This record gives sequence, structure tokens and C-alpha cells, in this order.
Amino acid sequence: MNAAAATRDGRIDATRAIAIVLVVLGHAKGVPQAYTLLAFSFHVPLFFFLSGWVGAAYGRPRSDAQTWAKLVRGLVVPYVFFFFVAYAYWLATRHIGTKAARWGALPWWDPLVGGAQGTGEGLYVQPALWFLPALFVTALAFHYVGKRAPAMLLAAVMAVVACLWCAWFPGQGVRLPWGLDVLPVSLFFFAAGAAVARHAAAAQPHPALRWWGMPLLLAVLWLPLAWINGKVDVNLLRFGQSPAVFLGVALLGTALMLHVGGWIQHVPGVQWIGRNTLVILCTHFLVLFFLSGVRSVAGIGGPPGPAWALFATAVAIAAAVPARAMLARWAPWALGLSPTAMYRKPVPAAPEVGSQ
Repeated sequence: MNAAAATRDGRIDATRAIAIVLVVLGHAKGVPQAYTLLAFSFHVPLFFFLSGWVGAAYGRPRSDAQTWAKLVRGLVVPYVFFFFVAYAYWLATRHIGTKAARWGALPWWDPLVGGAQGTGEGLYVQPALWFLPALFVTALAFHYVGKRAPAMLLAAVMAVVACLWCAWFPGQGVRLPWGLDVLPVSLFFFAAGAAVARHAAAAQPHPALRWWGMPLLLAVLWLPLAWINGKVDVNLLRFGQSPAVFLGVALLGTALMLHVGGWIQHVPGVQWIGRNTLVILCTHFLVLFFLSGVRSVAGIGGPPGPAWALFATAVAIAAAVPARAMLARWAPWALGLSPTAMYRKPVPAAPEVGSQ
């Protein structure tokens, strides 16, 4: 589909906004364990699904060289930039407060190993950054494999591969760099998003999908299955009790959020959040770290609770507004933007994979 001719679907950005808010809140101290169990059951797969949808619905055919250039500019460059920002903050604060006990004895170069690997627990200076190399590898894999197999067929094959992989690989006790060990899972959701986007572009939604009770039905199915399957953390290769149930739960949660996104797409601020998930993803941990440090140094008593988690989440998202403005003005390449992107007239097409 021609990106210039495509009309931007407000549900996508609204759903991305929901997803990034769920991510930030899930990383804030004080959030209840029940919340992380439920939100983590689908929010990372939701991002891969939406990336596949955006790429299929609004992308344009590119050569291999163009694809590499697009993904490096949109994902790898921001990853490297924000990693070194987080690394500098870590160097400056690792001997302060509770951080001294956790990281004070580590050599200064230890985070660089995690930065090169781009996955797992090694990215402790900014854990959320793992998603960027994982998405880079996933989008690149889809570019090559998608030339030879329809998205629907690829999704069906990867569903089987993902189940087998999730049942076997985490028990091996090793990690592969740059999200390669997440690839079977991420490629399934990416391909599923692309398949749904292409089907949606070719046909009108089935009347059942427009039924007012559909979100309630999805919630009734998703909630108990997510609870029974247990804790999921895609970055750490934890998929609950059953890989097959994990895939089903993630799809149910994704469908539910798409419905909710349709309801809130016109709420002020939602579209901005959805179009700036990259800057929120890459900065929110630094804000959360800073707020936790202030709380520790100030000697605020008692463990943080839900009220603190909501406060810290709101501050982290609000801080993305000036961060985005400054970076777009002085370092647009850090956001995957060209130097003149801030001054161009907006086009009515959704951003492609990895873009803002």
C-alpha cells in the first residue's frame, strides 16, 4: 500500500499509547504484582503486533539496502544513543544511595558488555532498551522471509515454532544477542499483525468484530487464562506455564486493547503518546531511576505503593514532552528522524516500523 495514500488509523496510535503506558506503569516501583502478571501477559507482544500492522498497512516496498538503512536509522541509532545516555547516568549515580550496594563494586566497563549483547539482564542501565534490537532483528527477518511467504502462512508456521522454542530454549541457560532468542516469538506476533493489516485493508470488518459486547467477551476469556498461565516476561524468556496459552492470551489481550484504542483515540494527548512511544520507551527508566533516587536520598519512609507508581508513571510520560522537543530540535537522529523532520508538513500516513 502506498504510504502517502493511506489514511492514518487512529486506533493504532491509541493502542500504542495504551501499550506504552502499561509498560511504564509496569516498571514503576509500588505497582501491585497482580498488575504486572496481567499487563505483562500481552503488552510486549502487542508492540510487535502493532509494528507488523504498521509496516504492512503503511509501508512501501524497499530494497534490501533501503530496509537496512531504514531500520538502522530508526532503531539501532536510537538504541546506541539512549544506551550511552543511560550509561553516563549510571556512572554518575552508581555510588549513591541503594545503588551503591547493587552496582558500586562493578567495574566501569561492565554495562558495555550488556549494551553489546542488547538483551536480557545485561541491560541493567536501561532495561527497556532490549526491545529496540529485538524489533530490529524481527523486522529484518520479516523483510526477507515475507518475500517468500504470505504473512498469514508465516504467522501460522511461527506459532508452532514459537511454542516449541518457548518450551525448549529457556531451559538451556544461555542467551543469544540482540533478541535472536526472542525472534521466534516476536516474528509470530509481527507476522500476525501484518496479516491482520492486509486482511483489514482488503475487506470490511466482520459484523461480530463491531458487536458492542466483543470487548467484554475478550476480557472474560483473557483474564482467567492470563491469571492461570502466570508471570510472563518476554525479555527474560519467561512465558508462563504454557507457551501455547501464552500466545493465545497475548492475542486476546491485543484484540482487547485494539477495541479500547478505538474508544479513546480522540481523547486529547492519546495520539501524541502513541506517536512518541520511542522517546517514552527510551527515557522512562531514567526518570523512574531518578525519582527513586530522590525518594531514597530524601529518606521518604515506607515502601512505595500504587499511588507512587501512578505518580512516577505520570512524571515519566510528562517528561517525554520536553525530551522529544529538545531531541527533535538538536538531535533528530537520536529519534530516527531526519534533520528536517521537525519542519516538514505532516503526511496522513502512520509511521513505519521503528519510526515516531
